[in-house]
Amino acid sequence: MLGWFRNLLGPGVPSLSPQEAQAKLKSGAILLDVRTPYERKDGKIPGSKALPLAELAKGWESLPKDKEIICQCASGNRSRQAAAFLARKGYTAYNLLGGIEAWKRAGLPLKK
Repeated sequence: MLGWFRNLLGPGVPSLSPQEAQAKLKSGAILLDVRTPYERKDGKIPGSKALPLAELAKGWESLPKDKEIICQCASGNRSRQAAAFLARKGYTAYNLLGGIEAWKRAGLPLKK
């Protein structure tokens, strides 16, 4: 029964703390911000690439397969969905645990 449930949800994806994500970014990973354009107006993580979750099914092929991708949203829920989607497409994808809110609490850089 558990196997059926896992197949329904798709592959689990690892989550990264803000500090782990920052280290991966320094090593060349891509940060994919899956929030809406309206949400990004409140601030974004420097260097993040915008691809809202609602557009991911259309735009995922533009992402490089040779880079690790860290998905990020406001709290970590939508980005977990995005990371699972990308993992099913063959990407090495991670979820930023706690989203941009956790990034802010960690005191990491933001851009307005």
